[in-house]
Amino acid sequence: MFTLRLSPQEAAIIRRKAADHGQTVAALVRTSLLHVRLQPSRLDRQEVARVLAELGKIGSNVNQIAYHVNAGRPPQRVQDSIELALRDLAELRTACLQAIGMEPRRGDKGEG
Repeated sequence: MFTLRLSPQEAAIIRRKAADHGQTVAALVRTSLLHVRLQPSRLDRQEVARVLAELGKIGSNVNQIAYHVNAGRPPQRVQDSIELALRDLAELRTACLQAIGMEPRRGDKGEG
């Protein structure tokens, strides 16, 4: 284990460079000192943000389902909420596949 003193500005630069390459700070320092090229990050930050937004919508739909069930709502209201949640799960799956550089298969029934 090594200890290194850095200014706050230097530490921020190193953290940012590591994040930009999808690496930990340790991996960045290790590859820099050993003259190894960093692999570019495969994550698209916009796609990850989209995935998080979809996850939030799914959480909201699950809350709606629980609300309708606990309030004794008619089955159709619960079914509508379940269909919304399933739609959002399908969108989340697509966003995840796109974030890792894959395309969902077309014409299948939700399998990729």
